[in-house]
Amino acid sequence: MRVLFVEGKDLEALKALAEGLPHPYWLLEGEGVYLLQVFGATEEAKAKAEGLPGVRVWAFALRDGVVYRGCGKRSGTSP
Repeated sequence: MRVLFVEGKDLEALKALAEGLPHPYWLLEGEGVYLLQVFGATEEAKAKAEGLPGVRVWAFALRDGVVYRGCGKRSGTSP
């Protein structure tokens, strides 16, 4: 799976991009910057991201990972 990362300062532009794509995503907030992660992104999604002003864009192939590996107990962070 291909994962697209889009870093920028315009929250509304990143939200609009994410909501306009047919892919699952996470939108992370840092100190004055946002990072959009788009999972299963196509070349079209990457091209749309690159068309936004003031962003940096990277695309990676997912090699390994775990979305959630619970310990069997419910916690405040359990989905």
